[in-house]
Amino acid sequence: MPYKCFLFAMKLSKKQQIEHKAKDLFWKYGFKKVTIEEICKKANVSRKTFYTLYENKSALVIFLLKEMTDEMMMTYNDIIESQNSFSEKLEKMLLLKSESSNQFSMEFVADFFHPDSEDILAYYSQIMQESLSLTTKFFLNAQQKGEMNPELDINFVMAMMQKISEVCSTPEMMSMFKDAETMTRQISQLLIFGVMPPK
Repeated sequence: MPYKCFLFAMKLSKKQQIEHKAKDLFWKYGFKKVTIEEICKKANVSRKTFYTLYENKSALVIFLLKEMTDEMMMTYNDIIESQNSFSEKLEKMLLLKSESSNQFSMEFVADFFHPDSEDILAYYSQIMQESLSLTTKFFLNAQQKGEMNPELDINFVMAMMQKISEVCSTPEMMSMFKDAETMTRQISQLLIFGVMPPK
């Protein structure tokens, strides 16, 4: 083991080493292809240590997702509770969603829908429902405050945002922008003002 890697490993507990290496592997290659043996080898721990900490690989995936989404939800709530304008909040929310999605490879996302991944997909679906619920409340509150068109159906807005996210994640669309922040700003401007100039 190179000296720098050795020093890094010494700073982390065995549990942290497993989580750190597993996250790198899962996010890049997906969790179906990555084996427990491979995680243990990269983390320099034994299989016995792994199974002392985690029931199985799915339990580790769910733990990592929970850790990531807990942090994301805290940031999401901070955005909603901030003193920023509605348009600034929406832009920050979209950027947060974009940044979190860009962490994952297509292999990782595809693994959610594998027949053997029901428990992980169920957890991910629960997270998505919580996120949708928060966003719906945010929009309803904005309508009540007069910050958003009260005639818009929130379910329609949510569906359109999802479709826009899907379209903007294609290589063709992403190639139009220099970075995720620029693309997110364009999306938020389109959602808030349409083709009319900002007031």
